[in-house]
Amino acid sequence: MDATLRKITDFSFRVDYDDLPPAAVHACKRRLIDTLACALGAFDAEPSRIARAIAGRVSSRNPARILGSLEQSSPELAAFANGVMIRYLDLNDATGTGGGHPSDMFGALLAAADSTPTDGRTFITAAVTAYELYLGFYAAIQVRNRGWDHVVYTVLAAAAGVAKIMKLDHPATANALSLALTPNMALGVARRGQLSMWKGCAGGNAARNAVFATQLAAEGMTAPESVFEGDNGVCNAVGKFEWPPFAGQGRAFRIADTQIKLYPCVYPGQSPVEAALAIRSQIAPDEIEAIVVRTYLNAWWESASEPVMWAPETRETADHSIPFLVSAALIDGTIEAATFVPERIADPRLRALMQKVQVIHDPELDKLQPSVDPCRMEITLKNGTKKLSNVDYPKGHVRNPASDRDIGNKLTRMNNGLLSPGRVSGLLDACWRLDELDDMRELISATRAG
Repeated sequence: MDATLRKITDFSFRVDYDDLPPAAVHACKRRLIDTLACALGAFDAEPSRIARAIAGRVSSRNPARILGSLEQSSPELAAFANGVMIRYLDLNDATGTGGGHPSDMFGALLAAADSTPTDGRTFITAAVTAYELYLGFYAAIQVRNRGWDHVVYTVLAAAAGVAKIMKLDHPATANALSLALTPNMALGVARRGQLSMWKGCAGGNAARNAVFATQLAAEGMTAPESVFEGDNGVCNAVGKFEWPPFAGQGRAFRIADTQIKLYPCVYPGQSPVEAALAIRSQIAPDEIEAIVVRTYLNAWWESASEPVMWAPETRETADHSIPFLVSAALIDGTIEAATFVPERIADPRLRALMQKVQVIHDPELDKLQPSVDPCRMEITLKNGTKKLSNVDYPKGHVRNPASDRDIGNKLTRMNNGLLSPGRVSGLLDACWRLDELDDMRELISATRAG
């Protein structure tokens, strides 16, 4: 077994609930509520319906249920359906600087916990472990800069979490981690050009692959022992890297380090949206002559480096376009799921305003990264007046955190009437007492529509 695989297997295998400080437990509950809000909010989206249709064709001797519908499927396809719903609105938590969305892993963890008798403390331990590996992998190397998709982090870390839930021994856990990565190095092309539905489904697919890899390992399937450092291993694909220190011995768990989103769009769009909303009351959109947005390299690369960002044709492209997001915020006074319906994306007034937006990569703002998410906006009106708006920490950033109430309200607001008020309260109660649950199926059941 190579040194990196041994290191992360050792950590994953030894973490116990008693090792977790209250802050990590609370952070897990917050992110679970936030994730469920995103999943239920996307229940009726077309990719969600497609994923459920595929999952619904399969029965299993050891089934897992799909969030909302509670329809049974195999654990891996339930993980896929759950993961697509979690990710589709681009509203689940984020690393903040091109590292993706760790809560994509909940698709796998919830399916595993529904198919394997699991108490709340085991689930929390699995989730905190998975977050630690995801964010550690991301801290070690930026796979996207090498042409790979950030769901490479997802599949590895989710497999570690599922292995905790399935109570795999040390050798089987190592095999699960290797089986997660060896066949599942995803391409970064998913996030370039005119974006397709797959942009919001890749995380769900990683969740599916994580469950499948762990199932194989549980049955005794072996995997390459040098998946990281061996010939043609991960280091050959993405470059050599050093895994950072794990939590423990005074080092905080990383789960509290992710950013919560309040707007359903790419994370580098959160600050531009807030900057636009902050000065909207001072501006009539029809009086705008020019809009200049200065941002950092990753935000520019992800959301303004291609011409399609000024001509989005899909919801997936629009929610990754700073020109679209700023223009919609100024005209509508909000960014929400309805912002991205086809009629709104094609609106001539919105299209015209987008052409007045210039997005500039400002190297000075790179110096503030990654702890700051800076946006500098200057709007020039037709009479020559200039309006300035700066944002460093959008609401939900770890330095401007969303409150527990904010996150609970997100679940209430986002479920689109799928759950009655009483069911929302019951689901929130189950999440906040997650560490007291004897059976995670109670929480899954609480997502039932009605």
